[in-house]
Amino acid sequence: MNDLSDISVSTTNNTAVSRHQDTPHSLLYPYPNENSFRLGHWYWNGGVQKSKESFRELLDIVSNPGFKSSDVRHTKWDKINEILANNEHEDAPGTYLDPGWSKTPVKIAVPFHQRLPDPGSCEYIGADLFHRSLLDIIKEKLTTSQDLARFHFDPYELLWKRTDDYEPVRVHGELYTSQAFINAHRQLQQSPGEPGCNLPQVIVALMLWSDSTQLTSFGDAKLWPLYLFFGNESKYQCCKPSCNLCCHAAYFQNVRLIVLLLLMS
Repeated sequence: MNDLSDISVSTTNNTAVSRHQDTPHSLLYPYPNENSFRLGHWYWNGGVQKSKESFRELLDIVSNPGFKSSDVRHTKWDKINEILANNEHEDAPGTYLDPGWSKTPVKIAVPFHQRLPDPGSCEYIGADLFHRSLLDIIKEKLTTSQDLARFHFDPYELLWKRTDDYEPVRVHGELYTSQAFINAHRQLQQSPGEPGCNLPQVIVALMLWSDSTQLTSFGDAKLWPLYLFFGNESKYQCCKPSCNLCCHAAYFQNVRLIVLLLLMS
C-alpha cells in the first residue's frame, strides 16, 4: 500500500522540513536557504492577485515548526529577483545548471531559392539545447541504493485467475510485466556478453515525453522540458510526487518564430 498512498507513512511537516535541511545551498541558488526559497516560490507562483488559498499557503510556510525568521531577515530579495530575471545559463559558479548539464547550439539549415542573391543552404543557430547525458542519468540511478530497492530487473508475467474453473488472464499494467520487456530481456540473456565480464545483463527501460511549461506568471515565455521515468519502477510509485522519480533530461526552446523570421529574410 505504500506504493499507492502516503497515508500510511507517518510524516509531519516538521519531519518533511528536517529531511531537506542537509540539502546544499547551491541546489537552491540563488536563494540562500530553504525558507527563503519557499517564500520566493510562494510569491512568484501565487498569481498577481493573491487569493485566500494563496494566503493559507503563506500561513503554512510561516507557521511551520522548521521556519526561522532569521533565515529570511537578511535575504537580498532584489538581488535574487535580478538574477532570476537575467536567467543566465553559463558555466560559472552559482549557475542554474547542475553538474552534468551541457549546452549545445541547435543549428538549422535554411534553404534559399536559386533566384536570390545567395542561393543554396545557409546554417543558422536557432537556439541553445540544455541537456544531460542519458548514460549519466542511468549511472546516477543505479548507484542510489534507495532507487535500486524498488527497481525490477527481472520481468515476469502477471496473471489473474478468477476461480479454479477459469483460465488465467494476462494482466497488463507495468512495463516490466509487458511482453515487449520480456522479449527484450530474453534476447539480451541469449546474446554474447562483454569479453571478460561476468556481471549480469539487465534491461533499463527509459520512458520519455515532453509538454509545454509556462515559465512565469506573466508573459508568454514557455519551455519544453524532456521528462524521463524508468520503466523498471512501478507506475504507482512514478505517480507519487513524494517519490521524486521524474528526471529532467533536456530543455527545448520554442524556435518557430526564429525559423519564420529567417525564412522571411
